[in-house]
Amino acid sequence: MEMKLFLYILAGMGIVYLIIGKLARSATKNKQDYFLGKRSLGWMALSLTLLATQLGGGTVMGAAEEAYKQGWIVILYPLGGCIGLLLLAAGFGAKLRERNLSTIAELFETVYQSKVLRKVASLLSIASMFLILVGATAIPMRKFLGSIGFDHFSIFLGFWLIIVLYTVMGGFKATVNTDIFQALFIGGSFLLILVMVIIGIPTFETSSTPITLPASGGVPWVGWLFMPMLFIFIEQDMGQRCFAARCAKTVTRATIIAAASWFILSLLPIYLGVLARNMGITVAQGGSVLMTTVSAITTPAVTTVFACAILMAIISTADSLLCSISSNISFDFRSAKKSGRGLIAAQIITFTTGMVAVVVSYLFDNVVSMLVFSYELSVSILFVPILMAIICKRPSQRAAILSMILGAASFTIFRIWPLSFPREVITIASSFGGFWLGQLLVARQKREALAEEVS
Repeated sequence: MEMKLFLYILAGMGIVYLIIGKLARSATKNKQDYFLGKRSLGWMALSLTLLATQLGGGTVMGAAEEAYKQGWIVILYPLGGCIGLLLLAAGFGAKLRERNLSTIAELFETVYQSKVLRKVASLLSIASMFLILVGATAIPMRKFLGSIGFDHFSIFLGFWLIIVLYTVMGGFKATVNTDIFQALFIGGSFLLILVMVIIGIPTFETSSTPITLPASGGVPWVGWLFMPMLFIFIEQDMGQRCFAARCAKTVTRATIIAAASWFILSLLPIYLGVLARNMGITVAQGGSVLMTTVSAITTPAVTTVFACAILMAIISTADSLLCSISSNISFDFRSAKKSGRGLIAAQIITFTTGMVAVVVSYLFDNVVSMLVFSYELSVSILFVPILMAIICKRPSQRAAILSMILGAASFTIFRIWPLSFPREVITIASSFGGFWLGQLLVARQKREALAEEVS
């Protein structure tokens, strides 16, 4: 890898990001502009920002690591997210746009008529996204920079500050514009690597790599397929993009394109992980399977460009999460009568969130368990009431409360006392049971009240 070239590209990226943030700042007048970009996002921009947000460090680096260990079975992970996007395209995303919401948690106030539930849902969303911000972006970025020889804290902090600053300046519009730039760069880099692999290793056969299942046996479909699919429905960063779309049809068209593009691009990291295993490539402790493989089969200049693409993939998730966490705090927990004050407060919240994430990234190192916990926590408690708020005509507040209580109880109990059957499935089933029990109790109460009036 050519270090000087990497530094030049890194500096160029930083300058471009700051320019994008400054330009977006001039078009941002109030809190609504800052978080929703005037609700004017077209289908092309929306599809690219959806793609860049989902094509993060986990999809790129994490998938290659797992493919190196277990083979092509890891394709379930991106497949789950892609199915989630297609389900959004089937109507759920369009319905979110039609409601003109600002946050996913707002459903608990507009549908269930409860400000308390809105705040509870928002807190869970914030906690989940913050853990992902730390576990899927800050820690991987720090480790990635260290793995390629830039293990100085000042380099990591300096580049992280650039991400925070352009997000603070331009908000959602800056995030979307950088996502477009990053998605195109990542796509071009992936295509370049694919061409070089095909030309350089024409005899490689992917079928020669057997599938190695986890020690517990069975396909890990719940963690890799089921949970990412459900999490798509309740993510604030996904919801924020639906809310910012020009119209409901824009959401449907963009999510289909993003799902197809994400699945195609996610095949390359898995392919490279399998390739490394078949070629007998040895990965140093703490090293990256992806970078080691690319370095072995391409030139130093190409490896350098690919390293920048990986860094962009991590960044595209970081700025999105920063903006989404800040939007939850700004819309669900505070309000300002003057739009200017609201904008300044939003920028302060965004900056503070980014800086706290840096500190927390040095306190934890077990990324996988952190991400799994964050996914399960929010899905277990929020998925059912959010889904029912969209698809049911008259969902009751009592049903939402019981659903959240049983979801939280099951999440806690089955983590303390594990079962042979996947606990996530039982937890979601319990949450559904609580919702329908609440609906039945409300219906029964109405019938009894009507009977008393008649008598």
